[in-house]
Amino acid sequence: MSEIIKPQGKTNSIDTLDDAIAKKRLLIFDMDGTLLDSMEFWQNLGREYLESKGKSPDDDLEDVIESMTLQESASYFKTKYNLYEDTEEIIKQVLDFIEDKYLNKIPLKKGVKKFLEKVNSQGYKMCILTTSEKSQAVGALKRTGVLDLFDEVYTDRDFNLSKKDPQIYIKTCEKMGESPSDTVVFEDALYAIESAKKTACTVVGVYDEYSKGDWDKIISIADKTIQSF
Repeated sequence: MSEIIKPQGKTNSIDTLDDAIAKKRLLIFDMDGTLLDSMEFWQNLGREYLESKGKSPDDDLEDVIESMTLQESASYFKTKYNLYEDTEEIIKQVLDFIEDKYLNKIPLKKGVKKFLEKVNSQGYKMCILTTSEKSQAVGALKRTGVLDLFDEVYTDRDFNLSKKDPQIYIKTCEKMGESPSDTVVFEDALYAIESAKKTACTVVGVYDEYSKGDWDKIISIADKTIQSF
């Protein structure tokens, strides 16, 4: 059973993570919903895209594609809504829709920058593992002033793996030259937390409003959970 950490102010909620990362060497961070307050922008993206194509998305569209990768969502859009573009073109068009938001609008979640600066100063290796487009991830992290705190920025395309596959976390550790047992993974999505827990990594579940329906299950699976940084 994981321990839920209830914030008691910004500094205390950061400090409560000390025992989770103590004696570890590598910190792997998801980006969207974990570090960036971006899920609001992603939540309506598929609907807005399909409507721009003159389609009428089903009421449950967001639920259907919630745990899909971008590749899977694009394939679903093409098949379900009879789009004439191929899957790669759909992906490009969807990414174009959200690029402006990454480069100009999406903020860090509260307390994130201070936490990242702290662990960086303590000498941890740090990397991003995201399913977003690398150029957009780099742009958002640079704009928010945290890019230089990370050693690497990886996307799922770098490994040709989904976050549903635990191997993506193992391969990330290998790339960073560390073992999973010396690694802490920070994720907000249930499916990613379930996957990371199948490795030897320590997993910290990060609360996000758009995953609140899964929060009780996240608490039961992750090694630790935090409501904020």
